[in-house]
Amino acid sequence: MPSEALPSRRLTHVLHAGFADPDAGPSRRTDHAALVDGWLIGLWDGAGAPASGAALAAIGSLGRRDLGPVSDLDLVLLVDPGRIGPEEAARLASALWYPVWDSGTSLDHALRSPEECERVAREDLRAAVSLLDLRLVAGDAELVRDASSRVRAQWRREARRRIGELVDLAEDRAQRYGPLAHSAEPNLKSDRGGLRDVTVIRALAESWLADHDHPVVDGAARVLSDARDALQAVTGKPTTRLGRADQDAVAALTGHGTADDHLAHLADAARAVSWELHRSIRAARAATAPGGAATRGTGTDRRPALTRLEHGVIVQSEEVSADLRSADPLRDLAAVAHAAASGLPLADATLERLAAAPPRPFAPAQRDMFVDVLAGAHIIEAYEALDVKGAVARWIPGWAGIRNRPQRSAVHRFTVDRHQIETVREAHRFLGAVSRPDLLLVAALLHDLGKRADARDHAAEGAPLAEAAARHLGFDEDDVAVIGTLVREHLTLVSLATGRDLADPSTLQELLAAVDHDPGTLELLRALTEADAIAAGPAAWSTWRSSLVDHLTGLARDALAGTAALPRLLLAPQRSVQEAVISAVRRGGGAHVLYPASTSEEAITQICLGAPDGPGVFAAMARVLARQRIEVRSAVVMTIDEVAVNSWWVPGTQADLPHPTALRAALDRELERRDQAAARVLELAPAPPPRTADDTPVVTLLPGASKEATVIQVNARNRPSLLADVAAEISVHQLLVRSAHVMTLGQRAVDVLYLTDQRGRPLDAPAIGRIIGGLMDAAAT
Repeated sequence: MPSEALPSRRLTHVLHAGFADPDAGPSRRTDHAALVDGWLIGLWDGAGAPASGAALAAIGSLGRRDLGPVSDLDLVLLVDPGRIGPEEAARLASALWYPVWDSGTSLDHALRSPEECERVAREDLRAAVSLLDLRLVAGDAELVRDASSRVRAQWRREARRRIGELVDLAEDRAQRYGPLAHSAEPNLKSDRGGLRDVTVIRALAESWLADHDHPVVDGAARVLSDARDALQAVTGKPTTRLGRADQDAVAALTGHGTADDHLAHLADAARAVSWELHRSIRAARAATAPGGAATRGTGTDRRPALTRLEHGVIVQSEEVSADLRSADPLRDLAAVAHAAASGLPLADATLERLAAAPPRPFAPAQRDMFVDVLAGAHIIEAYEALDVKGAVARWIPGWAGIRNRPQRSAVHRFTVDRHQIETVREAHRFLGAVSRPDLLLVAALLHDLGKRADARDHAAEGAPLAEAAARHLGFDEDDVAVIGTLVREHLTLVSLATGRDLADPSTLQELLAAVDHDPGTLELLRALTEADAIAAGPAAWSTWRSSLVDHLTGLARDALAGTAALPRLLLAPQRSVQEAVISAVRRGGGAHVLYPASTSEEAITQICLGAPDGPGVFAAMARVLARQRIEVRSAVVMTIDEVAVNSWWVPGTQADLPHPTALRAALDRELERRDQAAARVLELAPAPPPRTADDTPVVTLLPGASKEATVIQVNARNRPSLLADVAAEISVHQLLVRSAHVMTLGQRAVDVLYLTDQRGRPLDAPAIGRIIGGLMDAAAT
């Protein structure tokens, strides 16, 4: 086989072997390794290698015979210094390495003696782990056996001392890469739960300090390796990052209906790897802990100390299990509750039994114990242990439909199921502030149960699923109704607060209807709203959003208590700033700019722009900010007493922004030429074309949101000119902006526009059709 043909031959072999059979991966990779071995043996024979005293060995994926289609080759030339001199060793190395490079194959290489392998394994942890995979390709087999036995003996001899270093290595990588199971673009090799962690698990087993469930780890490694093979076959590159652009093709090649189905399959494998790594590390640490576990008795009667708790719960060897002799119906749930409260792990046998138990509705006492599980400080750790065995789906009807489902929103950090558990944990901070903390925890657990494949409105579709799950968990019909309401409306409060005009009575009325005019439900919804947002990720919650949500919640409390006949316009600090800007505009007749003192702990600055209202003012203000390269995180655009007074929240401190005088001068110039078409052209880089359906803008009419204006929402991928382009489109259609509410969530911008015609009336149907089409074009530009 000519050397230059190797990369193409490798790809051809993998594609020819195919992916249709899910069990074909291991044999395909073995055959692939044999193909590369054959090529390397040919190089060895042509290099004039000696009959003994030298050998070519493989490590890494080639050493394990799980090589990817275009993965690098990791090779070691082993020599016996007593038989092979330095010059001969260098000549042989050159005869081997240069043909590999000339073929276009990436190569990591080393020239060592068996003694040097032992020394390197002692000094370099990463090298020690990789040398555990040392495998003969060609040459002196005894030399490879000698090097391999030295490395393994060194590894086992030093394992007790180096276990902490190995754990630190895995944890450092996890901090840098994150969890594979929850990544929208997972790195199949380096993310937590990826192929590198499989290598660490197997290295721990080689130390004889800890073993693992071999079928589980081997099965998960097969899933991850199949995905890597398909990715490299699709891209022709040695990449292990499964980017969005390649996910559909990789899913199809691996036999999955959609990219989301494939990501869920990968998440399942990654969670299994993460769990087995956790178990292995825990076992290795226990084996090396000074004195070992607490014991009782002496001599041959010496055994681990055992503590019995109520309901048949046992704590032994720092694990939680259940006494099978106990017939207490709360036994297993009580064991889980103790693990969630204490942080101690559940014993493997207990997990297996929980996963195998038939699903049965909870009695009231079991329901209450389950709520205790949710209230545990270590609920995340307990959930991951239970989830790996599939136990949670036996307790909660509908859970299987969201387990490991990926989230396409850039705001979210976790899969759907794990996000719900994170929401439960975030809800802990509100347990003392609501009248029914049990309903808050269960609503947090079930709020995204409708986020399954092909769901159109996950909140509406999830409500009946949550109600069925709540009944199964033992709640009565009144409580089931409240949980259903919370799930159905869990997005309502934040959507109204950040995306609607708080001065419009329709906004408050919509919230009151959502909570059935019940103060208790309102407080539960307020707590769930914040817990859900914080659990999603940093981009979903901020001081600004919190203030708006609190303000609208306050309006609703007042209305329900009968203490407020009319809604307050805005928070007091904002009103005072607006009044100052309005007064300055009236005095000077032109634009005015004010940077209020920041009250936020975040690096966010408010800019208040004011000018006499009229067509194109909103667009002029948006263009000024775009030209100044000022990113808008949130905005409230209003007209008060014929003055456009718009508040914009932007990242950075006042020192990072142009001086208010410079910004006012720029706004004056923009207002003077707002009728000129050339002035509306922004010299900004165009937006990249949409890569996926997620990048396509969505423009939606919100009927009934206001009686005084037509309300339209623009949801699009954010870019510097988006708001200015949207505002320019409104000006071209000669519409007025009664108010606007702008926010940025991750890479998405959500702008809610209250539009009227030139006479201040809501738009008629033809005008609505024209502006929606125009906004679609503007958002997609």
